[in-house]
Amino acid sequence: MGLVNKDGSTKTECGIHVAGAEKTFDRDLWESGKSKVKELSKASAQAVAKGGKKTMVVTYAPWCKFCQGMEQEFEKFAAQYGSKIEIAKYRGDEDREFIQTAFKAKSFPTISLIGEDGSIQVLQGEEKRTVDGFKEFAGL
Repeated sequence: MGLVNKDGSTKTECGIHVAGAEKTFDRDLWESGKSKVKELSKASAQAVAKGGKKTMVVTYAPWCKFCQGMEQEFEKFAAQYGSKIEIAKYRGDEDREFIQTAFKAKSFPTISLIGEDGSIQVLQGEEKRTVDGFKEFAGL
């Protein structure tokens, strides 16, 4: 494939086929039962996308390092502000066509704010993936 290690030698594995890689793919973020971030099924995600209640949704892929990198901050935000706004997650790596339409998600993670009227805003800027950034984005 033309991939090169730091020492200049040719890579023989991309990393996905090495021992333990499947644990990263299989480990979900914001673990159900322990997290304040609500997990959405496809049916509930479709309902959220139509509006009715102000909701912040993270569209994510558990294997994505950027999603993993914001996991703790989004959890802290949910713990602090979950009583003021619905905070949810939807695994989008296996449903890309839907997430593009429903949440304007083009990459991972995408933080979408769904208004009561069904309007969609997308958080711009990696540096805003903090409790304060989420709070400002949500208008809290």
